[in-house]
Amino acid sequence: METGISPSPPPVPVNRWPSERPLLAFVVLAAMGLWVLIAMSMIGIMYAVLIGLFLFFSHLVFIAHLRGSGVRLGPEQMPELHARVAELAGRLGMRRMPDVYLLQMGGALNALATRFLGSQFIVLYSDLLDGCGDNTEARDFIIAHELGHLHAGHLRLRWLLAPGLFVPFLGTAYSRACEYTSDRYGLAGTRDPERALDGLCILAAGGRQGLRINRRALVAQRADLNTFWMTLGQWLSTHPPIAARLAALQPSLGDRVALKRTPAFAAGFAVALLVAFPVVGVVAFVRTVGPNGTSCTRGNPSHAIPSTGSASVTQSRTASLASGAWGRTPRTRTTTSNSGPTRARTDVKVRTWISD
Repeated sequence: METGISPSPPPVPVNRWPSERPLLAFVVLAAMGLWVLIAMSMIGIMYAVLIGLFLFFSHLVFIAHLRGSGVRLGPEQMPELHARVAELAGRLGMRRMPDVYLLQMGGALNALATRFLGSQFIVLYSDLLDGCGDNTEARDFIIAHELGHLHAGHLRLRWLLAPGLFVPFLGTAYSRACEYTSDRYGLAGTRDPERALDGLCILAAGGRQGLRINRRALVAQRADLNTFWMTLGQWLSTHPPIAARLAALQPSLGDRVALKRTPAFAAGFAVALLVAFPVVGVVAFVRTVGPNGTSCTRGNPSHAIPSTGSASVTQSRTASLASGAWGRTPRTRTTTSNSGPTRARTDVKVRTWISD
């Protein structure tokens, strides 16, 4: 059960990552358009309902496991850690403290924030806390990062935004922007920013080895990602690389790394082509088939059926339709028609559809 937070000093101001709000606007527009398309098709509505039910019950299973098998922090359960989470929540300006659980996940170094039916949760993996050890600043950075997701509203209206979040490159770009914003919350929640960055190093290399990492050398690894394929790989990821997150929080670590812009331009061009091809295909299909499902292709004048004096052709076409042969293999047949007062014979080639 969420609890209120006692009065605390004014919250620390945190600026969102610059691209977060613009990307959210594009996600909203994409979600609205996709919901309209889904609503126009009964099959689309059925698929949306089935997928929604699957995701809902999957999340329900996780929350039930969390509440029954996780350890909920409180005044009588790890009171010191619980008090520290409450202090961080108040420092960030949260009015209510979410439910905080400690969960064993088989050695995984992670933490997460989630919501369920209006309730908010913070889940701390026990191995991550063990990895932080006595480094309380690294631990606080990770906790404040997850609190930042909740305070910034990254998990609100998730179901309505779901179609837009599944749009390739767009949804992942928004997710990465949210991570950068939450990293800023993580740094704002700590007293010693220098030691707080150990939290990212621990996520990269574990508790024992993470504290021995040369941060500048780790940030320099961004040069290994400065290629066409690695750029695409980053754009398809929901989380930025640890090297990029360190550089975003402490820019001085990356002042010696010169990154070329060519790979990003090339990757952007490739993404534009990937987006353009489906759009052009849909437009071409609509122009060819027409809005009512009828062909709009202009025929060759030499294949046009004469408007007068073509009784034999009309009979041939009627016979083909009656036999169910219309729409099959095309063949060319030469017929004759009598027209004009001189009754001159003129050969006209007429394309008819004949069954094999």
